[in-house]
Amino acid sequence: MTKRALITGIAGFAGSHLARELIGQGWIVSGIERHGAVLNNLTDLIYRVRVDECDILSSKDVGHVIRKQRPDTIFHLAGTSFVPDAQNAPQMAFEINVKGSLNMLEEARENAPDAGVILISSAEVYGDADRSRMPLTEDNVFRPLNIYALTKVCAEETASYYHRVKGVKCVVLRPFNHIGPGQRPSFVTSAFALQIARIEAGKQDPVLKVGNLQASRDFTDVRDMVRAYRLAAEYCEPADPYNICSGRAYKIKDILDKLLALSDVEIEIVQDPERMRDSEVPIFQGDHTRFTEATGWEPEFSIDETLKTILDYWRGQVR
Repeated sequence: MTKRALITGIAGFAGSHLARELIGQGWIVSGIERHGAVLNNLTDLIYRVRVDECDILSSKDVGHVIRKQRPDTIFHLAGTSFVPDAQNAPQMAFEINVKGSLNMLEEARENAPDAGVILISSAEVYGDADRSRMPLTEDNVFRPLNIYALTKVCAEETASYYHRVKGVKCVVLRPFNHIGPGQRPSFVTSAFALQIARIEAGKQDPVLKVGNLQASRDFTDVRDMVRAYRLAAEYCEPADPYNICSGRAYKIKDILDKLLALSDVEIEIVQDPERMRDSEVPIFQGDHTRFTEATGWEPEFSIDETLKTILDYWRGQVR
C-alpha cells in the first residue's frame, strides 16, 4: 500500500531533501509552506509534490490541509531553525516552534487520529551538557542555552503530553548538526563554502571571514538525516526520543581546512566578531545507539563527501 506523507516546512533545507527521499521510496508526498515562501529547493520536484499555503499558527488552516491530504505520516519540520533568529525574536520563535507544534498535534489528533507524527526537535535541548558525559545520549537532562533550544524543549513536552494523554502516535527526533547542498549560508559549512566559491569566481576578495573555529560539532549529511526521518516513521515506536547524529565531533577549524583543501586559490582567514555566538558549547557529540538499534540506520556519507557536495553546490550557484 502506498504511504502518504505531509511535510510541514517542505520547501526548507531538510524538508526538500526529505521530499526527495520519500518520493524515491515510493511515497506520495504533499507539504505546507507559509504564504510567499520561496520554493527554489523544490524546483526538481515541481510536478511530484503538492504544496499548500498554510499558516502554521492557524489551527483552522492546519486542520483543513490534514483533512484534504489524508496523510499516514506527518513530518513536522516547520519552524524557526536558526539560533540567532530565535534570539532576536523570542516571542515569534515561541509562536512558531511551540504554538505551531501544538496546532499540528491537535489537528492531527482531531483529523487524522491514525496518522503517525514525526516531531523534529533538536540536540540543542541538551545545551550546557557536561563535557565528561560525551557523547550525549537521550538520557542527558535538558539544559537549554538559547531561546531556540527552549522552544524545542517546550515542543517536546507538548508532544509527550499528546502521546501520553491524547493518544497521538508521535515520535520525537533530536537531530544534531546536519549539513548539505541547499542549506542557508548563515550556517557554518555553507558560509565557508559560499565564500570559497565566490573567491574562486573572482566575486570576493581572497579573505574568508570566520567565527569560533575551536568549537567541535557532530555533523551528519542531510541525506543520511532525512533517511533517518523516513526510517523513524517506518520502525520507531512513540514514547522515547531518538538522537540522530554521526557519533563523531569535528572541530570547525578542521571543517574549514577540509574545504580549503578542495580549492586551489590562496585565501586569508579573518575572524569576524559578528560571527561569534554567546554561550557557545565547546563540544557537542551525540550517540545514536538507540536509533540504530530500532532501525538499523548508520550514516553512509563521509564528511569529505559531504563537504565536496556542499562546495560544488555553491560553485554552481555562484556561476
